[in-house]
Amino acid sequence: MLSEGNMALSKSGNYFISKTSVVLRKTASPKGTALNHLIFGDWLRWRGETKGAWQKVRCRGNEGWIKTSEFNNQRILEINFVDIGQGDGAHIVTPEDKVIVIDAGKTENMFRFLSWRYNLHNRKVAGVDGVKASDSGARKPFNIEQAVISHPDLDHYYGFRNLFAHPKLKFGTVFHNGIVERPVSKAEKNSVKGKKNIKYFSDLGLAVKGDNGKFYLLDVVNSNKAMRDLVKAHPKTSKKYLSTMRAAVDNPANKGLKFKALSANDKHLPGFDGTGQVTIDILGPVTEKVTHGGKNHKALRKIGNEGVTKNGHSVVFQLKIGKLKVMLGGDLNTESEDYLLRHYCGINEDTSHLESVVYELRAKGDDLTEDEKGELQVAESSLAAIVSKGRQTFQVDVAKACHHGSHHFSETFLKAINAIAVVISSGDAEAYSHPRPDALGAFGKYGRGHRPLLFSTEIARSTREFTPVFKFYERIKKFEADLKSAQSKREKARLQKEIEQEKSRNVAVYGMITLRTDGDTVIIAQKIEEPSGKDRKWDIQELAFNNARGEFEYKDRTKSH
Repeated sequence: MLSEGNMALSKSGNYFISKTSVVLRKTASPKGTALNHLIFGDWLRWRGETKGAWQKVRCRGNEGWIKTSEFNNQRILEINFVDIGQGDGAHIVTPEDKVIVIDAGKTENMFRFLSWRYNLHNRKVAGVDGVKASDSGARKPFNIEQAVISHPDLDHYYGFRNLFAHPKLKFGTVFHNGIVERPVSKAEKNSVKGKKNIKYFSDLGLAVKGDNGKFYLLDVVNSNKAMRDLVKAHPKTSKKYLSTMRAAVDNPANKGLKFKALSANDKHLPGFDGTGQVTIDILGPVTEKVTHGGKNHKALRKIGNEGVTKNGHSVVFQLKIGKLKVMLGGDLNTESEDYLLRHYCGINEDTSHLESVVYELRAKGDDLTEDEKGELQVAESSLAAIVSKGRQTFQVDVAKACHHGSHHFSETFLKAINAIAVVISSGDAEAYSHPRPDALGAFGKYGRGHRPLLFSTEIARSTREFTPVFKFYERIKKFEADLKSAQSKREKARLQKEIEQEKSRNVAVYGMITLRTDGDTVIIAQKIEEPSGKDRKWDIQELAFNNARGEFEYKDRTKSH
């Protein structure tokens, strides 16, 4: 063990890059050949050698030299917006080394990312692939403490199916918004036919009319028992959501797994109530009390058709660490943003209606009557007041764009969020042209600062999935040739594993947007697809806290002297 200043270095210790950008060198010299480009928060091991102000370390698969002043033993918060194609998928590692996965897309890309990140291909787990508990190097399945399904849309939850079923992964708690698609029989539908105050709301369960004349989704699955009972009641259903939950239940690795619906009534994600470095507040969905059959129920209001309602009641998180706030909002839409602003701002009118009034009146130019001028002034004043009050709840520094950059949003809600940076998760194989041009314009227009930042997993990955595509194609052809010439099953299996690892690495590296912060220093970075050298593999943007203004702002390199 070596003591360097206040930090005792050990070969078995965990250390992390403490500067925004660091170059790993082949020799202990600032002119040494560059081996890799490291960024704030990267994990490393000390290799036990010191040369003056330099230490030999292993990081990102390379051994080389960095200065002692460029790393420490403080883990930071890491949020990875994984390029899962069309959909959402975020991987979070807290300073306490807790792992949270929020949504997992529709395909296997989240699995590929986690497989690469935690080397699942080579992880020896007792009971898997013939590995015994007594075997050297045998380990337990990798533990993911919390998984969150923001809402039951395929492009947010179906990627969990492979994850939940994988024998090398263990999940602690699966959180969701309480809306569960389930089979509804003809007999069940007939049982409420003709009744005005109760009906089946598509395949989301029963909906009842409240005292305010609004319909509410009654069959919200709140508890672990309720979810397990529903899965057990439909063992052969083709409903993909229930089959995804069943994958979690049936995997022996998930012994002790719990399901729990989240709502704003919970206030915080369990374990993140403000007593640690990271606080995760729950802003949505908002449940309401509805009385039916002599019992009180936690219900979700019907705010539109099936899709609008299940999307609009997405789990909405506001994550806080130090001075930084981040919003993760699922697939919120105009109707749900109206609803949330009504709830948190105590207003009685939909902001989207006020926006329409302003839009239509402004379109008349100078041809407004005096009454219309008064109406315009009232509507604009109301919207300004909503923005001011809304920022008390919703203002953040970084936001994940709701619904992949859909055009279904409220400008007032974007103003209330007032983010410096917006991250858009979208893919190529989709029929909605996400992100929409008007959404991109609005994100910039209503973002904070003179140069609001827009990040996109799709733009960061300029080819469909494997980058650079021609180089990867050449690798595939070589692998095919090697497989044909392989002399044994063992050699074929090795080659197959190698190509799978290469696929996982490509998904993990290209398109992902990573946020790293200790609550004070903040970077948002993406990989450069064709780097000019090994000393510059990342494009990095920084946020700096302005003490005079009391808020973060973009560290504009064009204005630096």
